[in-house]
Amino acid sequence: MLTEKIYDKWMKETQRKKIQEILKQVEVVQPVLDIGCGPGFLEEFIEAVATDIDEENLAKVKGKKILADGNNLPFEPESFSTIFCIDTIHFIKEPKKLLKFLKKDGKLIVGQFCNQHNHKEKLLELKNKFSNIKIEKEFLIKTEKEWETVLVLSNNTF
Repeated sequence: MLTEKIYDKWMKETQRKKIQEILKQVEVVQPVLDIGCGPGFLEEFIEAVATDIDEENLAKVKGKKILADGNNLPFEPESFSTIFCIDTIHFIKEPKKLLKFLKKDGKLIVGQFCNQHNHKEKLLELKNKFSNIKIEKEFLIKTEKEWETVLVLSNNTF
């Protein structure tokens, strides 16, 4: 798949750096769900249930993995304490529905890639996807090749 070539040749270290920075800034509580895990960068650092639509990516992931689309997740409500949706939120048709999979006091961590020219616009896009939801934290990660705008939403704030 195209994403595999992008990760292997250009973005592997950038993705790892972005994940590491998110993990420094957010307390992660198990169990964790990773929506759109790609080749499993998050799973290199923490245990998570990884989901992706690409079987080739899932084959590279350490730990539990499920072939699933973020729009049709096969989990019961309130199954996870932390949910990551990094660089895939733009594929989710109804992003607020992800909140139903959070346990009480759980955190939804969403990120969208951006750059120095569009990071404010991308942050606004993320905020609009979660309008009327109180944001616990927001931050910007800057790497050499790509930036990431990140929101942390907590289910005890809505």
